Amino acid sequence: MPPRYVDWLSSSPDSEPGDPASASAAAISHHTRELAITYGIGARLHHGERHWDDIRDELARGWERLRGTEQVPWTVIEDDVEGAWRLVLAD
Repeated sequence: MPPRYVDWLSSSPDSEPGDPASASAAAISHHTRELAITYGIGARLHHGERHWDDIRDELARGWERLRGTEQVPWTVIEDDVEGAWRLVLAD
């Protein structure tokens, strides 16, 4: 049996299969997920060594402006943004 694809940027250790949060995260478009990952990488490059908790609210407000016609709320996309943000400085 081939290995199962795991989207490690958006998977949350607290989510269970069938969890509504998992379902809504899986339902977002590829374009929106790509936008969120790009946003997370850009946030890390812009904010440098600041802690995630210190910039989360600022990034949430930025997402509301950035998403444009994509009506995916911050609560659904936050894990993708944070995953990309943390990945930039990972060794």
